[in-house]
Amino acid sequence: MNITLRAVTRDNFEDITDLELLPHQEDYLASNSYSIAQASFYPHLQTRAVYADETLVGFMMYAVPVDGGEPGAYGIWRFMVDAKHQGRGIGRQALAQLIDEIRADGDVRQITISYLPDNAAAQRFYASFGFVERGIDDSDEMVAVLTCAA
Repeated sequence: MNITLRAVTRDNFEDITDLELLPHQEDYLASNSYSIAQASFYPHLQTRAVYADETLVGFMMYAVPVDGGEPGAYGIWRFMVDAKHQGRGIGRQALAQLIDEIRADGDVRQITISYLPDNAAAQRFYASFGFVERGIDDSDEMVAVLTCAA
């Protein structure tokens, strides 16, 4: 199975909005529709469709540094794999590719991700990539940081 990250386009937009989470995951993530709308208004947000071979299986969105923000500080804002495709290693491969894409920008110093503190599966998953918990933010989410060489 070949996992690739591709642009969100007019051709795959509606299919991305139809992707679903498992019922117990729904409270952990904003909808893909909201995320795509958000990215259309904020150019620092970059969206990616996740494909397994030619099948759409997930969605990701990350933030690049903005003027006046912390230099080299990137953030993964959305990351989901459709319920029908979970448990097959797709998320692990997709996240590794997204981290590589972010690191390719050259100025990256850190990548942050956040999740609800009671989401133990997310904590273990992100920790396996080297993300270290830094504490609860203003939205009551746990913030974890992956430190990168600048």
